[in-house]
Amino acid sequence: MFSTVPLADAGSRSRILFVSKAVAPPFRDGATCLVRDLSQHFQYVTPSVLTVPQAPPLGPRVRAIPFYRKPSRYAPAAIDNVRVLLHLLRDFEHDIWHFVFAPNPRTSQAARLLRKIRRLAVVQTVASRPLRFEATPSLLFGDHVIALSTHTADRLIRHGAPAHRISVIPPAVADLTRSENARRKARQQAGIEAEAPLLLYAGDLEFSHGVRRMAEAIPLILREAPETVIAFACRTKTPKAQEQRQRLERHLEPFAGRVRFLGEVDDLPALIASASALPFPVDDLYGKVDHPYVVLEAALLETPVIVPKDGPMGEIGDIATMAEGDRQALAKFCVEMVRDGEARRQRGAGLRKAVLRQHDPSEIAGRVEAVYKNILK
Repeated sequence: MFSTVPLADAGSRSRILFVSKAVAPPFRDGATCLVRDLSQHFQYVTPSVLTVPQAPPLGPRVRAIPFYRKPSRYAPAAIDNVRVLLHLLRDFEHDIWHFVFAPNPRTSQAARLLRKIRRLAVVQTVASRPLRFEATPSLLFGDHVIALSTHTADRLIRHGAPAHRISVIPPAVADLTRSENARRKARQQAGIEAEAPLLLYAGDLEFSHGVRRMAEAIPLILREAPETVIAFACRTKTPKAQEQRQRLERHLEPFAGRVRFLGEVDDLPALIASASALPFPVDDLYGKVDHPYVVLEAALLETPVIVPKDGPMGEIGDIATMAEGDRQALAKFCVEMVRDGEARRQRGAGLRKAVLRQHDPSEIAGRVEAVYKNILK
């Protein structure tokens, strides 16, 4: 059982401070995308976000605090964490602090101490799963905790989190499109032929087995659809990820004519929009939100996606699923999306419709506002 709260109604505007990494371009971090899309759609509260000087405004209702000197890295610098904590000690402008980050023991301990000192209401969004669920009691400090999936909420509760303090609210995602010109440009920059069927892997290189599963499926895919290009658009955020990419390149060298390693892409949504499918056989979402934005954006762009059925992504409506490690099912899906245009269109349209309904920013924002209202009673 999870706590439920009624939708918020109109009233005095509570002031909310989102505590997160810098909410500023480039939006390549799921937690900052979550804050961006949520803060723009509140009706009854006034949100503040921590950003950088000269960051583009998020909207007339969103107060931007130019707190960070530059956009945050994948792993925030220690000095930034210290500055955030000192800022919160001096913050008397807000009614609620809403922390949005992947929980870790050090930051959670500091946030718990701040909450005790300041006696301010705190909401905590578990932006991505903790490294160890066994540490749950020491990681959760909010008056209310928002999990992004039932999958994560179940595990938090199983490891000691009080169920009455947890709500399941998936991430909000704003609709998006990409023009045909943008799609062509993205392919040109990636060195991919305009008419070649494209399968795009945009998962991690380091924490999950997703990239290995994709590599295992490539011989099966190319045997049935040899005209296909398979591209890996993966950020190498750590030295370990760079080593993994080098190993992968060596392993796939026999397929070098059909496999591309792109690294970071300037306009990833445009490249996704030009793809036949986004295979995403990622079994470990450490460092990513439970419903990764790359998956949600692919859905909005009507690019079919396949994910493991037993994880949090299986909760996304109308998404194709596979048993973990089933390279045959993965390859079969990819070949069908390459070869069958009508099946691809139906898959993409159904997935887009489901994500627009399940992740609607206004509806999600209303559910979060209800949490605020409930803890301020």
